[in-house]
Amino acid sequence: MHHCENKRSRASITRQWIWVTAAILAVASQVPAAAQPGFEDYYFDSPLRHYQGDVRTLYFNDPKGFRATYLPKTRIPLNTEDYFGIWNYLNHKDSWPRSGDPLIPYDNHSRKKTYVTDQGNPHDAVDWLVSFRNWGQNEVINPFPRGAVVEVTSVNDVNPDIPDNWSAGNSLDLVCYLDGDATNQSSFNKYQVSFWHLKQHSVLVQPGDFVQFGQVLAQVGNSGLTGLEVTHIHTRYIHYGTRLDPFKGRWNKNIQESLLFDQAWVEHKTNYHTTENRKHLTLNDAFSVEMPNRSWNTYVFKAFSEIEAIRVGDGQGGIEPGYDVLANPNLRDLNRKTSNFIDNDGKRHTLYEVSFRWYQDAHPSVIDKDIEFLIETPDGERSNRVFVVVRD
Repeated sequence: MHHCENKRSRASITRQWIWVTAAILAVASQVPAAAQPGFEDYYFDSPLRHYQGDVRTLYFNDPKGFRATYLPKTRIPLNTEDYFGIWNYLNHKDSWPRSGDPLIPYDNHSRKKTYVTDQGNPHDAVDWLVSFRNWGQNEVINPFPRGAVVEVTSVNDVNPDIPDNWSAGNSLDLVCYLDGDATNQSSFNKYQVSFWHLKQHSVLVQPGDFVQFGQVLAQVGNSGLTGLEVTHIHTRYIHYGTRLDPFKGRWNKNIQESLLFDQAWVEHKTNYHTTENRKHLTLNDAFSVEMPNRSWNTYVFKAFSEIEAIRVGDGQGGIEPGYDVLANPNLRDLNRKTSNFIDNDGKRHTLYEVSFRWYQDAHPSVIDKDIEFLIETPDGERSNRVFVVVRD
């Protein structure tokens, strides 16, 4: 792959590209099993199609009753093996008896902070978490049940996986038609679920597509206004212009039943801890980086754990044995440094950084394909994977 590498290393990297390509094709075609026990057997028969009266009047007579009767229950939009928890956001400030207290978790439980709608710190969605360790492999799944008529209405897939401080990043909108008729564009008939912060170029659907039960839609990314501690998808639930917190709780005034399929199971699976994610790795402040071929390129690896070695992934979840990038004699300007900073939540972090220049002279067989890197800590722990794509 690189100038002056020995033949063994070049052959090893070439084998790795074959494995990576096969893995990518397998993921793209995979339809996962149900994310939650019992969800496979839950069927939504579009009950609004049976109502013969005025839907507008039905809704305004009892909005919460309408949502309980006619909106489908949804699963978590991730595979259970990827699901890591719910990010620590706050909920229902305006519903709290002591108005003015900003630290309001849903259902008055100090470890269930998911949602807030006040003007000072608006967050009107649930952040479903995955671990940084599985970067590039966390699939976003159609959350609607069997029987639901679900259309893709909007896709944005062009933003790099580099956090910013203002945008949704890559996004995807789904609409479920409550009466099963996609030609009925009444706002009362549309239940929308939106996903933000998706991985660049990972979206597998287009506007106008109708998605199937359990269909893979995209991958979790790190685009837009994301954070240092977690990889997540910011998920909005909207009906008739109202952004809904799907969790039933004492202080949630917009619903009388949970919008989630088996909320108790979701809460049981949620561990609320982000310690593992602080071991995450970035390359040039991103997870996927393009490098020009036949050029000296700068690599800057950053992690919340000390970097003992930089390994090359084998495309099957392991590493190329015996190969440490930092031992490559062709590296130039190798440098290590640490820095301390405090994030927006007031938490103090130590950031470990290794940087160098490396001459890119890639074999034609690996041009435009992903190559995996990960770090190993002094105690042998490994990080998530980051990717380099070499372009001619």
